[in-house]
Amino acid sequence: MTTDSDTTADHEDTPVAVRIVEIPETVTGGAVLEWTVEVENPTDQSIRPTIEYTVDGEPAGNVTLTVGPGETERPFPSSYRTEPVPEDDEVTVRADANGETDERTVGIRATDELDPELQFPDPEPAVQPETTVHFEVGAVDPDAVQTTTWWIDGENVGDTLADPWQGVYYVEQAAHYWQETFESDGHDKRDETYEVVAGVDVDGEQYRASWTITVTPTGLEDPTIDTARPAPGPLEISPGGMTLEIDVSDPDGNLERVVWWLTQADRILGVSDVSGASDTATLSVDSGRCHSCQLIPWVITADGTFTAEPLWEFVEPGIDPDGAGLETESF
Repeated sequence: MTTDSDTTADHEDTPVAVRIVEIPETVTGGAVLEWTVEVENPTDQSIRPTIEYTVDGEPAGNVTLTVGPGETERPFPSSYRTEPVPEDDEVTVRADANGETDERTVGIRATDELDPELQFPDPEPAVQPETTVHFEVGAVDPDAVQTTTWWIDGENVGDTLADPWQGVYYVEQAAHYWQETFESDGHDKRDETYEVVAGVDVDGEQYRASWTITVTPTGLEDPTIDTARPAPGPLEISPGGMTLEIDVSDPDGNLERVVWWLTQADRILGVSDVSGASDTATLSVDSGRCHSCQLIPWVITADGTFTAEPLWEFVEPGIDPDGAGLETESF
């Protein structure tokens, strides 16, 4: 026979008490803010409420748990990466469950500014609509563990843990990067601005780098890849080495470098220095090529404008790049 105490209620109107019981009074902007709640079940049957978390009204996760009759449970602590701030600020953490709410205000301490020498490009570039900008923050301490989280106009858009290329780039170039294409809504003739912020965590120490991007018809443009030798497409892997070239140009006359990426293997095959309004980047490859791996050059200017294009795909002799074997003649 089933009694009320044997059933589990998950209705949103089931009585429940929710309390934030562990949370710091302050954290440094950019640090991870953690908190713990407890949920009390005042009824005589098991309940299964869902606790919704928000930070300053923005969703910050949820958890569903079962709480027995008359019992109190604590789910695992929850966390939220705070945004680095130039001045002291505060955020409000709120927990909601079945119409019951608890909230706490946490002070956010100002974040130390990153050394300007470790920030690329200059902090106030102006670009044309649809232009992509390549941002970098350099290694504060090469022997420390460094992670970087990126915000655009206050929205967390990504971090260095989500992409294996970030780790490769950091090892090879001693920097973390972010690339963003900036658009204009076209509703009026006013220039638009975006704020890009990088939060740099170095073994628990927080740093902040920021850029103000102005989108304007008179701003910088993306560089271009004009020609490639050999022609783009499948590239048969030969026993010896091969030389690849691209002609690149920058309408703003400020070319800086070409980073040669090999996909799937997640490798940088080389970095070529370029300069001026037009130049040729050359890469000699004699090892590390893999079947179906694409070679993608990144063209980066000293202004931070950027373009990338997959040009070649390495293929083993006699194998179709789509996976089917090529027919060969017998002599």
